[in-house]
Amino acid sequence: MTQYDLRGFSHPFGIRMKPLSPKSLDATTGNFCSFAAGLGKKDAQPTTETYVNYFESSFQEYLTMCQELASDCDGSEKEAIQLIIHEIVRQSNLMKQQVANSERESTNYLKPLTKENRWGKAILALAEAFEVSAEEVDTTPHPQEKFFN
Repeated sequence: MTQYDLRGFSHPFGIRMKPLSPKSLDATTGNFCSFAAGLGKKDAQPTTETYVNYFESSFQEYLTMCQELASDCDGSEKEAIQLIIHEIVRQSNLMKQQVANSERESTNYLKPLTKENRWGKAILALAEAFEVSAEEVDTTPHPQEKFFN
């Protein structure tokens, strides 16, 4: 899988999604643990015993999987995943602010950060397993984002 796939910019049917879009952010979140569990290649089997589906799992099931993934990481890998979690939440917050400012249309892909929806469940489970607090997340846009809009 390429970086484009991991970030959700490439759809399995070959279409490209715009960067910094709610749909690509949801795809990135859903793909993240699947790729981490070794499912980035055709016919691959998960490398974790506790692998669960992004769409069909409970928060506790997803947390258990994330904890297993975290236990397999060394310090630098854990730190890299912490940065990815921060970036996913930061981009979500940015897009939600754009919706509030009428700069972007509302969409069902922008979910609240709660355990009651797939995106919130995944992010909260990742954050807990990889020791990231919601207060740490930086919501300041990166200077490069002007090139993506």
